[in-house]
Amino acid sequence: MVEVRLRVASWNLHASAAGRLDAKIELLEQVRPDLVLLQEISRPVYRALLPNPMAYERQRERPRLFSWGALSTDLTRPRGSEYRLGCAVLGAQGTELLLAEPLNASVFDVDDPRRPGMLRRTVAALVAVRGGATVTACSFQARPTPKDPCLVLPPAFQAGVAQWLTHTAGPIIVGIDARAPEIDHPDPRRSVFRSPAPRGGGHGEDQLLGAEPQHALTDVLRRHLRRQPDQFAQITAQRPDGPLAVSRRVAGRPARHDHIWATPDIEVSDVRYLYEEAVSTGSDHALVLADLRLP
Repeated sequence: MVEVRLRVASWNLHASAAGRLDAKIELLEQVRPDLVLLQEISRPVYRALLPNPMAYERQRERPRLFSWGALSTDLTRPRGSEYRLGCAVLGAQGTELLLAEPLNASVFDVDDPRRPGMLRRTVAALVAVRGGATVTACSFQARPTPKDPCLVLPPAFQAGVAQWLTHTAGPIIVGIDARAPEIDHPDPRRSVFRSPAPRGGGHGEDQLLGAEPQHALTDVLRRHLRRQPDQFAQITAQRPDGPLAVSRRVAGRPARHDHIWATPDIEVSDVRYLYEEAVSTGSDHALVLADLRLP
């Protein structure tokens, strides 16, 4: 069987039509992912990454990094507005999109009026890669909390994603801006979540990202560091209580809210969090880069 190597990037672009789009594209050109899982991306920015005649004028002569894409706000009903921020999966030459859709609304245990907002933050794409293998590549963004004082939406979103993953066949790669955990401790059993699952039952962020999640996927950074004890020791010497990597800063405090998770049948070669490089482009999130191998 032919081993398939994939470079996967996950990144919250923090990208509307304005902003430093050229710098973001240049960073993606530097890392050259086979698949990129994007969050907070509008339709005009999405078009600029693809060979599309409606792309920005200044981008038309630039060779496109990606051959195809799937944008959540194009797939949901009703279709999202032009500048509505959503999630996207895009693939470079050598990959092919077979199917893309948002998650099934039934996995989210919230009132009907809230479901469309959750679906716009999900996209799952079945992708063919070299050697005839297929992989499901997903991009998710957890719901923000400012208008949700009871903290209902984040745990319901993450529990819904966890339920969907439980019933989806691998191999699967997920890129997510999770806005969690609050504390990403080197010992995953000591990580802290703002909205953990109640003891008596209910939804919790830890059902997706905790030490014992409801699904079979694992955190690719933790898998990588288990095989790199010197790197792990250096990180824990600098930040004994975590985070294991810096993906953003919340009130000046470093946090790891951006993740790539994958099913165990996918091997991990390397993982990097490009925080400073990503912030220099105008994003407030690290670009997470993983070199993976498919069976």
